Amino acid sequence: MQVATPLNKTPGSNQARNAPVFPEQIALFTLVTVLFFLWGMSNNLTDILVQQFKKSFELSQFGAQLVQTANFFGYFCMAIPAALVMRRFGYKTGMVTGLVLFGTGMVLFWPAAVSGRYVPFLIALFTVGCGASVLETAANPFMAQFGPPETSERRLNFAQSFNPPGTILGVVLGANYIFSGVELKPAQAAAMKAAGFYTG
Repeated sequence: MQVATPLNKTPGSNQARNAPVFPEQIALFTLVTVLFFLWGMSNNLTDILVQQFKKSFELSQFGAQLVQTANFFGYFCMAIPAALVMRRFGYKTGMVTGLVLFGTGMVLFWPAAVSGRYVPFLIALFTVGCGASVLETAANPFMAQFGPPETSERRLNFAQSFNPPGTILGVVLGANYIFSGVELKPAQAAAMKAAGFYTG
């Protein structure tokens, strides 16, 4: 007569339960976890920028939605190239490439603001999207493999749990530093345009 084995007694279950979730190189693990927080924050900022650009540049709804289109088109363009780069050169190269692209996109906001034109902002957002795409393509499988395979899901879930706090911080930053909370009258907007402080 064959006796059924309880689920918690299956071969290898003790090994999976006792395997460490976090790797010994905790500093590196922490740095990569921060990436999950950063792209959560940046992705949520695009929602806020849609309304801000619509007001500042007097855009149609379609024109304003190009903010998100530019950002996520970067994801579309870079996901497969990022995977190919990491397949050949490894996760480290992928993450460094993603950070360089992400940082470049952030820096491009400064000349875009100086120029006062919409297209440079879209280029900056596209570059940020490219960087975030490379970072996500690198960080997710890296987290899964950065430690015992028995705890890969728990490790990845832990890192991904920092994405929502980043999203919340993006809302807070956007509400306090991007949205002024002041709706200008047409005459005030016209005066600011003439002074070069409000782009139309």
